[in-house]
Amino acid sequence: MKKSLVITLLLAMLCTACSTAWVSTLDSILAAAAPALIDILQIVAVANGQPVNSNLSAKINTDAAVVKTLAGDFAKASSASSSGVCRELQAAVSVYQADQQLVLQVAQVSDSNTQTKIALLTNLVAGTVNAITAVIPSCRNSASFQVPFQVSKAAPPYNVSNFADEYNRILVEPTGNAAVDAVTSRLKIHRHSKLVRAVTFGRLQ
Repeated sequence: MKKSLVITLLLAMLCTACSTAWVSTLDSILAAAAPALIDILQIVAVANGQPVNSNLSAKINTDAAVVKTLAGDFAKASSASSSGVCRELQAAVSVYQADQQLVLQVAQVSDSNTQTKIALLTNLVAGTVNAITAVIPSCRNSASFQVPFQVSKAAPPYNVSNFADEYNRILVEPTGNAAVDAVTSRLKIHRHSKLVRAVTFGRLQ
């Protein structure tokens, strides 16, 4: 009897871990994507000789945090309340997506090389919304969870490491604008937290 109870509890724990693993994946996506968006605002500011749009930077951080919180709430929600949390999560993802559109609106510079860099970076970051909606489980399949685009079946699975590598590669490509090139070399995004990078003496980026 005790043995059966232990096995049952272990299986329950394993199922719970599997069912909520997507929350960590979503967190890792936002941990890379939100700072990447803010970096684009910094590039725009330097290229135009203006202060960084601090209000939009703060909004991006706040909205990303809301998505993370609601994802955690949805993972823990009962079947009776999950549809309501699903709608809240949908709304939060839509707000975060709108932030990306706001960045696109202000990301206009006169230097053509810098503008090309910004376009490539924003296109790359735009794909993270697809990645976020793709990892959300039953809410993704709910009729109430709709986004104004579809994930391409031909698109490769999102990978945080690949995203960071490609983003950083585009980021440090020289533009010929000395001020922009100086700041972009300091804006690389990382795949691991500051603690992990410190513990591994920088071997894990």
